[in-house]
Amino acid sequence: MIWRALFGAVSKLLFSVVMLVSSWFGGRKSAQADAKIEGLEDYVETRQRMDEVGRMSDADAARDWLRERGKR
Repeated sequence: MIWRALFGAVSKLLFSVVMLVSSWFGGRKSAQADAKIEGLEDYVETRQRMDEVGRMSDADAARDWLRERGKR
């Protein structure tokens, strides 16, 4: 009888610890996934801004643009 009560108490405690540890690991994994998604969204935004700029076909115009940009 005492062993049954002791086993029940230990199993409840063990179950609680397992639940806490699993929720902690689940939260960490979720946070890592959220951080990865945010990084990829930043990459997409940066890539779209880079693609919008286009290229300068004239080398002299590109030099003038860089010269003016350096003066700011």
